[in-house]
Amino acid sequence: MRNPSYCRMDFVQEVISMDEATRIVRFKVKPDPRRYEIIDRDGIRCYRDKYLDDIIPENVLREAFLKSAGIPVYSDPPTIGNALEYAANRRDAVEAELKTGVFTPPESKADAHHTLHLDDSGRYLTFLSVDICGSTKLRVRDEEAFDRAYKIFVQELGTVVGQFHGTILTLTGDGFIAYLDHPSINTQCDNAIDMGLTFIAILETGINPALELAKLPTISIRVGADHGIAIQAAYNIPTTGFSDLSVRSDALNRCVKIQGEAGDNQLLIGRELYERLHVQWLERCVEQKIKIAKKLGFDEYPVYSVK
Repeated sequence: MRNPSYCRMDFVQEVISMDEATRIVRFKVKPDPRRYEIIDRDGIRCYRDKYLDDIIPENVLREAFLKSAGIPVYSDPPTIGNALEYAANRRDAVEAELKTGVFTPPESKADAHHTLHLDDSGRYLTFLSVDICGSTKLRVRDEEAFDRAYKIFVQELGTVVGQFHGTILTLTGDGFIAYLDHPSINTQCDNAIDMGLTFIAILETGINPALELAKLPTISIRVGADHGIAIQAAYNIPTTGFSDLSVRSDALNRCVKIQGEAGDNQLLIGRELYERLHVQWLERCVEQKIKIAKKLGFDEYPVYSVK
């Protein structure tokens, strides 16, 4: 599954000097020791990635740095500063809304929804599929109560999508599919993990306590995520006039199937996403014994839980 054109490296930085007048900062970087160990390969000093088992010769790394001049560096942090503090604020807002019917938006800004446009060559996106556990039983038990809870669920977690600079692709009736589209694959993938874990934190500590207080059904979710190329394709039915512009992506298909294997309030990710994560997230990943490869058409496809 490895894409030979893509290789992520994580570094630690040390500031050497800072000139306030010119606003020029000099710093040095070195491969993050949490992720790399130094080894000797045929007399050449190399860095071995402890997570992916890649070997990067030091001279190759030095040449890559020299060629990187002029390449932009991106930062796209979410507008939520602390998920637990945010969840506490949203709990109060949801409790009030369930009593009064009036929605109070969060202070943290969310990006406006926009329509996805992909050219013929497609683009790398990261998808997240979110599904409510046992939604059919909850709806049968009390349809009106479930619909009220579902409205809050979509409203609150859909807002989180925008706060992580993502977009909802579609609602599924008992969940939704979202995607992240950013020029930096590293930023895109890191934000996807952060967003998936934030969904669970806000649900458990913000939404569910408010639902329980209002005597509405509490919700558990399964979250799956993966990364890959996506294209758009138009489909038409001439006899009826129906037309649809759909997203085609193996990553989207994997994401949905992976989500189906998750447990209650669990985030599972595929190998393609795992390979693009910062070490702070890799440290929190645990490979799962899930037989999903045949469903995806592969001999092997590792899946990881993230805590």
